[in-house]
Amino acid sequence: MEVQVLLWVVLAAVAVSIALSYFCKVNIGIPALIFAYVIGVFIQGMKVKEVVAQWPTSVVFQLMTITMFFSFAIFNGTLPKVADNIIYRFRNNAKVIPFALLLIGTVIGALGAPPPACNTILAVLTFTIAIPAGLSPWLCAVIVCFGGSIGTFFPWAVQGSVVKTRTDEMLAETALAGQGELTAYKTCLHWILFTLIIFLIFFFVTKAFKIGKVDVKKPEPFTKEQKTNLWIIIVVAVLVIAPNLLKLFIKGNATLNLLASALDIQMLSIIGTLLCTILKLGSERDAIVKGVPWNTIMMVGGVCTLMGVASAAGVTQYIGDQLAASSFSPSVIGAILALIGAFLSLFSGAINAVFPMLGAIAVPYAVSAGISPIPLLVAIAVGASATAISPFSTGGAIMIANVPDQKVADGLFIKTIVLAIVGAAVAALMAVTGIFSI
Repeated sequence: MEVQVLLWVVLAAVAVSIALSYFCKVNIGIPALIFAYVIGVFIQGMKVKEVVAQWPTSVVFQLMTITMFFSFAIFNGTLPKVADNIIYRFRNNAKVIPFALLLIGTVIGALGAPPPACNTILAVLTFTIAIPAGLSPWLCAVIVCFGGSIGTFFPWAVQGSVVKTRTDEMLAETALAGQGELTAYKTCLHWILFTLIIFLIFFFVTKAFKIGKVDVKKPEPFTKEQKTNLWIIIVVAVLVIAPNLLKLFIKGNATLNLLASALDIQMLSIIGTLLCTILKLGSERDAIVKGVPWNTIMMVGGVCTLMGVASAAGVTQYIGDQLAASSFSPSVIGAILALIGAFLSLFSGAINAVFPMLGAIAVPYAVSAGISPIPLLVAIAVGASATAISPFSTGGAIMIANVPDQKVADGLFIKTIVLAIVGAAVAALMAVTGIFSI
């Protein structure tokens, strides 16, 4: 089959997968995996094992190990208690509460909790404490869905690790091989900027600076198990972060480079899981069965397998060549990719599913155009994450499900759609103005 025709077949497969996900409540990864099988074996003549080989083993392993480890701290109340203590510290200066909530999201995410966990904890805290204090539901939604992702974009956290790993895979055969970590850092910094822009807009528009004092009870002291769990998390975080930070100041040190590559968050998470189990800090079964986001893993695996089959057939290279032949500037192409990512993320996962899908298009385009693909990858990551607040996507759905007041939850449906549109517009504006190239 000609690549042009195959392109439309793949696009139709993606569209049908999204439709089935939305209307039939089917995990988008299941139909995507079936389409990968049909297109790969019956249209392209691939062997079944070649189709299966497109399954993103490294990303799935990463999601499984990190979320399994941090599930102990979620289920035994360690991370929620960290959040409670931050809120209590700022109770007498209520104007700072929205910023404190952003800090909570950053800390919890940076400690390794996946976005669903951050959204769950922040939703309960924000809508329980901030709404009675006079904080607008608009700003609460921004804090939960956008602020809740800040920490997860750190290069050693869940989404940052996915960006790093997938970028390294996509750039493996280019002149920019090994730039996954740099891309992850740039994505994190630009997401912080993106979040602050939207946060400050709604902070002043909703007059959050006028909210009064928040009445909260002093949190109970950390239990022995929670203290132990927190120390294990801190040690893992230090082991992951310290060598990478020292590399920025000490160049060419072989020992430091070895430690930075060997002290990987995935393997340290497995060690942390073993320690938490041995020390009886929680249920290993709960960490595996309930803590690991198997729904997300299925979604990621199916979509990535479909795009892997398309890439093997030359579809992504063809799209990249077509974009390179267009008269659009790289910044406009970045805005287009950001908007496409934003649209796709309305109905599915952002970084996990959309980033590798569009990244497979952006890299061939950048190589053909002779430009760096990193700003384009950042644009895709920010654009896709900008609409994860949609009620049809993971972030928005989890937030609405965890709002204690049903009336407030019902009113968030339209608000989250509006915020998704605003987020997509801001991401596209950042791309077209060249901010992602900084």
